[in-house]
Amino acid sequence: MRALSYILLLATMLFAGCDYDRFDPIEIRDEVEWTPNAELSDVRHSFGTATTIRENMVVAGRVTTSDEGGNFYRTLVIEDATGTLELMIGMDYLYRTYPVGSQLYVRLQGLAIDQYNGVLRVGLQPETWDYRTTAYMSHQAVVDRYVRRSNSVVAPVPERVAAGELTKRLCGRLITIGGLRADDEATTWAEGHYTSYRKFRDALGDSIYVQTSPYAGFAAQELPRDEVAITGVLYFGSVGGRETFIIKMCDEKGVTR
Repeated sequence: MRALSYILLLATMLFAGCDYDRFDPIEIRDEVEWTPNAELSDVRHSFGTATTIRENMVVAGRVTTSDEGGNFYRTLVIEDATGTLELMIGMDYLYRTYPVGSQLYVRLQGLAIDQYNGVLRVGLQPETWDYRTTAYMSHQAVVDRYVRRSNSVVAPVPERVAAGELTKRLCGRLITIGGLRADDEATTWAEGHYTSYRKFRDALGDSIYVQTSPYAGFAAQELPRDEVAITGVLYFGSVGGRETFIIKMCDEKGVTR
């Protein structure tokens, strides 16, 4: 019994001496600089194909998308005066952590980069068996390693362009296209279980497709039949086997009269 008491006493002294009885938070020393050293246009000029970023690049941009309306899912887009970038953050309720207008700083070193529907996007390096060229950052601790939000929040101002003025240079940009009318037999923004594309056309005959997820809060709402302006992020992809410009709204507030 005395031997057991002696062992317990010795163990207590050892743990106390090593501070194992303390539960203070571990201090994490962040030695990496968050000051931007590149613009988003530099990223596009530097990486033309899918690859892993080895350079020490830090960029900044404001959030222009929100997943609150259900049309964007586990991704957000940022832009600066020179370009845009999509961040593959595989978590829900991003609008709570990164609301529209938030200024984000992104460390690109170590991330994978590719292009989808005309927009550059970054995420984690995929596993060797994965067919994708970028993978989601699906845990906040991982995201925090690469993304930092400042306290600055400024509502983004969409660039106003006509449907006939669209170019691939604008892909990823928050834009507003005015003078549009629905040119589609469908009656709602989306139906069924798949993403839907609704065609709109202006008075000059130039057209664009509006992309809507079946999970968007406005999916079942009726298409407007009067003249409207549509605000959203621009993409360039395939609809019905044809390459065309596509605009994606955050929610029904993307339609104005």
